Amino acid sequence: MQISKPAIVPRYTFSEIYGPDLIFNPRPSFAHNKWIPDCPVKLDLLTGSQFAVLGSMPVICNRSVTTKKATELYERAGLLLRFPVHEYSTEADYRNIFGRLEKEQKKMVVQHIHPEEEMSSENYWIDPRLVQYLNNKANLEELVPSGHAPKRKSTTAAELHDQLVTFPFPCVVKAATNEANAAGFDVFICKNQEDIDRAANFFASCEGIVIEEYLEIEHNYCVQFACTADDRLIYLGSTVQNITEDGKYKGNWVDKESEPDDEVIKVGRRIMEEGCKRGYKGIAGFDIAVTADGRKIAFDLNYRVNGSTAALLMRDSVEEQLGKKVIKFVSWESKGGIEPLYDEVKRGIEDRYFIPLSIYNGSESPYEDAATLIQGLVLGDTREEADQKEYIFQRAGLS
Repeated sequence: MQISKPAIVPRYTFSEIYGPDLIFNPRPSFAHNKWIPDCPVKLDLLTGSQFAVLGSMPVICNRSVTTKKATELYERAGLLLRFPVHEYSTEADYRNIFGRLEKEQKKMVVQHIHPEEEMSSENYWIDPRLVQYLNNKANLEELVPSGHAPKRKSTTAAELHDQLVTFPFPCVVKAATNEANAAGFDVFICKNQEDIDRAANFFASCEGIVIEEYLEIEHNYCVQFACTADDRLIYLGSTVQNITEDGKYKGNWVDKESEPDDEVIKVGRRIMEEGCKRGYKGIAGFDIAVTADGRKIAFDLNYRVNGSTAALLMRDSVEEQLGKKVIKFVSWESKGGIEPLYDEVKRGIEDRYFIPLSIYNGSESPYEDAATLIQGLVLGDTREEADQKEYIFQRAGLS
């Protein structure tokens, strides 16, 4: 298909960062994920989220994000799809890919560590034990510079009520686990006794929890870095996070206002260096808050590709090619297939206010009554304009 818009070329591609001979696996395990939303459609959507920035890096992806209509829209938006794919539809397909790659002695860059019975340690590029250590919230203070971690204590769900003397309401309770976690699903903001009771029940099966001070946040940044295959440490940039009142991740802003001061970047760089000293390579993003009293506090560490990484890598090209200075990273859902929404998405692309990153076509899903899910970038000259453009899609049935 002829590309109708200038090509959107990321500042760095994954193939440049990770080097040759590796395969990117964005999907969490099919096994039950206690600390990730347990919706297979949403997890399959993630397998297309980095298409725009892969370069030539092969990827494991679900067939429902590479349908004909979805691919037409990606290409129409100027995305360069030049990577090999290892496609799956079912859990059996997915597991078979691992077996084949292990026989071929191919290594994977894995977003979320899988159970040993599902994926052999031979499949991983980075030692899975290191990745678990770095992402376990119990270890945050060992990686964050002194003075830049929140007041916190590791404990268990059974002992949670006893900690309220030290951590009065409001406070934050998080899972401290080696299991996969994401999107704030393992976080409870507790404002009263009822919230504490719910958190204690929710985390009862978790090996540990962390209770933290509640931060009065004025600015909430995701500060991102890459340690390349040849050991270069690169600052990729920062985004501002859209977080709900109960601590769940909704998306990001990428614009000039999302760039923090030098002290925040320095804190993030030191966290990245701690990971690299231990053997980590690849992309990572750290949630760092500027509080009402002026502190710079790192409260969540994600040694993996982040939700807004693609938007960040595409920012310069979006401004240069499309003339848009503001990007809003969004995720939407609609009942049924992509067909009723196709013209609306196409119009957004043609009028230069939308770039699709991943489209999961519910009408071609192996799951019964699956919704259509879309991740993408809403563009504008201001945040207000981007919000107005998003409303166009919401009126069309995407929310």
